[in-house]
Amino acid sequence: MLYRRLAVEWLLVLLAASLFVGWAALGGWTRALDNRFYDLAASWAAGTPDDRILIVEIDDRSLRDLGRWPWPRNVHGALLERLAAARPRAIGYDVLLLEPSEDDRAVAAAMQRAGPVLLPALVLRDRRTDEVTRPTPVLDGAAAGIGIAEVIQDEDGVVRTADTETPVNGRAFPQMTAMLARYAQPDLQLPKAQPFLLPMAHGKAFRRVSFSSVARGEVPAAFIRDKLVLVGATADGMGDIYPVPSGAGGLMAGVQIQANLLNALLTGRTIGQVPAAILALFSLLPVWLLLVAFLRLRPAVNLRLSLVAIAGIMALSLALVPLAHLWLPPGAALLGIILVHMLWGWRRLAAMSQFFGQQAAALQAEPGIVARPMRRETMSDPVAHEARQLQEIIGQLRTLRQFTADVVERLPDATLVIDERETIVLANAGANRLFGGSAQGQTLAVFVTHLCTSAIRDGNRISCPGGETLIMTDAPLVGGGRIVRFADMTDLQRATDEREEVLQFLTHDLRSPHAAILTLLETRALVDGREIAPSLVERIRRHAGHGLRLADDFVQLARARRRPIEPQPVDLCDVAREAVDMVWPRSVERAIRIDNGSDQGEIWVMGDHAMLLRATVNLLDNAVKFAPEGAHVDIAVVGSGDRARLIVSGPGPEMPPGRAERPFALYAEGRDVGGRVSIGLGLAFVQATATRHGGTAAYHHEPGYGATFSIMLPRADED
Repeated sequence: MLYRRLAVEWLLVLLAASLFVGWAALGGWTRALDNRFYDLAASWAAGTPDDRILIVEIDDRSLRDLGRWPWPRNVHGALLERLAAARPRAIGYDVLLLEPSEDDRAVAAAMQRAGPVLLPALVLRDRRTDEVTRPTPVLDGAAAGIGIAEVIQDEDGVVRTADTETPVNGRAFPQMTAMLARYAQPDLQLPKAQPFLLPMAHGKAFRRVSFSSVARGEVPAAFIRDKLVLVGATADGMGDIYPVPSGAGGLMAGVQIQANLLNALLTGRTIGQVPAAILALFSLLPVWLLLVAFLRLRPAVNLRLSLVAIAGIMALSLALVPLAHLWLPPGAALLGIILVHMLWGWRRLAAMSQFFGQQAAALQAEPGIVARPMRRETMSDPVAHEARQLQEIIGQLRTLRQFTADVVERLPDATLVIDERETIVLANAGANRLFGGSAQGQTLAVFVTHLCTSAIRDGNRISCPGGETLIMTDAPLVGGGRIVRFADMTDLQRATDEREEVLQFLTHDLRSPHAAILTLLETRALVDGREIAPSLVERIRRHAGHGLRLADDFVQLARARRRPIEPQPVDLCDVAREAVDMVWPRSVERAIRIDNGSDQGEIWVMGDHAMLLRATVNLLDNAVKFAPEGAHVDIAVVGSGDRARLIVSGPGPEMPPGRAERPFALYAEGRDVGGRVSIGLGLAFVQATATRHGGTAAYHHEPGYGATFSIMLPRADED
């Protein structure tokens, strides 16, 4: 719902911003802002004024020296005579000589001697028609050409544009300055007759001399020779001062504007304007790019991107003026960036506010999420209220999530929560312990494979090397994913196995010797009340003793598997010596020598002394029991790094194939050298003791010699 609404809002903002910015660019809505930028860059494009341009200023000094304006016509004639002597290239005389005078013929003669002199005509404009007033006929005939010297002012009164022609009543009149430029370069290619932007150098950047200085002959002729001379007023109060871009000084005399126009025509530095289509595209492109970024980037990044775009647009627009003599107004593009920020921020905030309100209301309706609806404070900002409401709900959701995580963590079985991609998103301590590290982020397949590399899997049943038995079950979650549980069935399985062992022991092993005793008692050796024969007594004693030993071994095995161990430091070498002493009487009966080859010194382990001693006695007793008479048996305790190893070896028969594969399994039947049955209680006790002490028990048979049994245990820390 939210994404669909945001998409609709985005399309509406795109449409509205595109229409507005396009109309602003084509309609000149941002002309005032654009003019500010252009005024800054206009002076950068002017470059160094052409040395051929010389301004003869009618300045304040000239008014002091020659009298108040207007001057008699002979004053102008005197200047022209001085200029004629200096032989300039051409003269643009930017003074209106419209009223006849008795000195016109003398001035006309001076004009002809001075070379090509161009005079301005006056354009009178009113609402109905425009009229061009030319100089007096005498001067008109003597002039090399008559042109228009008026300037073009923008809507704000600032002079920024110029033209090579001035249309009057449908007729195009040439600009006097354009005519002057052709005298400097007859093959000069002038811009098309349409307004262009004028780069403005400061008026004082041009070569200039005072009118009175030239008229009095104070200026060397070499300073004027071959120059393009512009004569015009610069004095205050002459009425020929116009606003110009601030970079050019803010105010400039008309003759200085004509000098800038002449300089632009001679150097080819007129500034063109981009076509309307390119301007519209330039203005719209940042808007479109930002709107795309709004969908993909965070608000903070979008803000920085917008600031970079604004700086880039301004820099590009300003740089094109001096570098490419091209004006690309930035106002519409800048307005578009601000507009899309405002529109998108407004619409997105409205959509998010409505969404937050709806979601908060929905969560409030959920049991156990929010205890009571929040009251809105008086004069509270709606968005701030919704943010606080959402913050409270998020806090309670976090509490609920932590509660759920704690429940999973404290489950007695290893438990995983996986998503639709079979990735583990939550694992409790039991699962991490099975995996040997953090299981979160792993896949279920990797987790199970890790277990089964060292375990045996039978369907959902997994038997681990340490004796643990796990049952894997799962349950689907609403919305996807599953909960997978690895139930620890070790105790139940062990109890089941032990029950079977007890049943087998009771029904077979304990029953057999006692049944034999009953059978003997019923034999004929007890006929007529006679005393029991000694041989019969011996046989009864042997069977009864065997039954007692089986019962004792079974009880010890059960205790070894179940009894809590309180580890104490135990010298394994001392245990070996005690075991030799305990087995010595039986070894003497069979003439078997026991050699103790343990390392010198002490080898300490942490464990239960009685269990370790009984396990060692069991191994040593088995070696004596299965060895032939007169043989010798070896026992040794050796240290290997952080492990201690107790080894018992001796000659004897090899275990049957079924028993050799599981030498420490209970009820894996074997026989000693005397043919007596052994059900493996002693070796089962050895394995139980090794496992309970964090070690292992091993068996190896060397053909031609006999068997070697060993117990590997971790050594105790030296400190």
